[in-house]
Amino acid sequence: GSAAAPSLFPLVNSCGADTSQDPVTVGCLAKDFLPDSITFSWSDNTNPNITDGIKKFPSVLNPAGTYTAAAQLSVSASKVQEVYYFVVFNVDHLNGNMLFMCDNSVVPTPLLLSCMLEALEPSMTIRPPARDQFLEPNKTSTVICSVKNLCNKAVTLKWLKDGAEVSSGIHTVGPVSRGLNGYSLSSELTVLEKDWDNDRVYSCKVESKNFKFSSISLCLPVIEDCFPVINALLIPPNFADIYILKSAILTCRVINVQSTEGLNVIWKREDGTELHTSIGERKLQSNGRFSVDATASVCADEWERGDKYTCEVIDSELIFPLKKILTKQPVTNSHAPSVYIFPPPAEQLALREAATVTCLVKSFNPPDLFIKWLSNGEELNASKYINTQPIQESSQPLLYFAYSTLKISEQEWNAGNTYTCLVGHEKLPLQVTQRTVDKSTGKPTLVNVSLVLSDTANTCY
Repeated sequence: GSAAAPSLFPLVNSCGADTSQDPVTVGCLAKDFLPDSITFSWSDNTNPNITDGIKKFPSVLNPAGTYTAAAQLSVSASKVQEVYYFVVFNVDHLNGNMLFMCDNSVVPTPLLLSCMLEALEPSMTIRPPARDQFLEPNKTSTVICSVKNLCNKAVTLKWLKDGAEVSSGIHTVGPVSRGLNGYSLSSELTVLEKDWDNDRVYSCKVESKNFKFSSISLCLPVIEDCFPVINALLIPPNFADIYILKSAILTCRVINVQSTEGLNVIWKREDGTELHTSIGERKLQSNGRFSVDATASVCADEWERGDKYTCEVIDSELIFPLKKILTKQPVTNSHAPSVYIFPPPAEQLALREAATVTCLVKSFNPPDLFIKWLSNGEELNASKYINTQPIQESSQPLLYFAYSTLKISEQEWNAGNTYTCLVGHEKLPLQVTQRTVDKSTGKPTLVNVSLVLSDTANTCY
């Protein structure tokens, strides 16, 4: 048969009643419910089940085929504000009881006693990022706001930056039921290192209602603290791997791990299939905890087309698994680099000690690229040259520059060897370009060079 939950109306003395009356009569009217299986329950701060002073009126069948019932309680005037009135509506084929407060609010039954006796005290904790957690290329990390012991599933969480609400970069999980411990909620906010260092004030604000359905508002500012929490930082593949290995290496850096025992990290595709995930050696952080890199390899074209990958972290310190999604971010105003090569300065060669060949790479976006050096067409060991990180050269449009210096001996330069700067960037016509210089020309020339590509490249189907 069908079922209909009751509409509930608290009953109080009419406004013309004698205000000095003691005891006071309060009541609850339940309308339009079906089937006729309803019980009224009364509680206060000290007694979860009041039995004295109760009067229940028999159910009445309405013309529409539903039922109406009422009950009342006599209580001393001093205690009337402390009383909660409940209706337990028993609907077997709808999986048992529904518990209402007498204002139509459904109350989760396992929480009844602990919330009613106010044994649950809502609490909030804030976890700021450690200084070493901001990662290239975007210089971002996360702050975490955790709330527990909520008596109500209806809850709003807001992040504020300098008092103004933040609308992006937020990932919230919950509310999640914790049985007798109420509901918990966790939210992460992505912050820029420059904002964090410029003393922007971030706050987490949570609003809910407690068992008495009075408002609860918790708000904490994010400050540096000494209670690190496990988090996962996702590092996208670098362009060198994509070009040379023809595969994209996904990295999930799990930070603030107390022990790697019981830690499990899995990379998954969008359809849930697991990728072969390699867990690296743990590294000691400045705060005494550890970080661990978990990597997986996917085909370069899958990454380039925007497939999504999820890093799932399971650890005994986490209440529920931590999940982060990594996908290639589209770049607006992308631009291929210009490449210039410079021979050693004459003043340096006159000293007859060393020679420095310089490669300048300008006006590119996104910032990810690689720079390699070759001598007479053969690739040189990376220990022979130094590459700078990409440096912003303009903001409108957003462009970067980098340079690389190759240190050789004065004899090697004077012997007439050719030196080639090879640059790889996703916006170059063939993804690589080169510039070559030698003593005889003293200026850049074109030389055919080849970069040995990996023969272990992933095969993509």
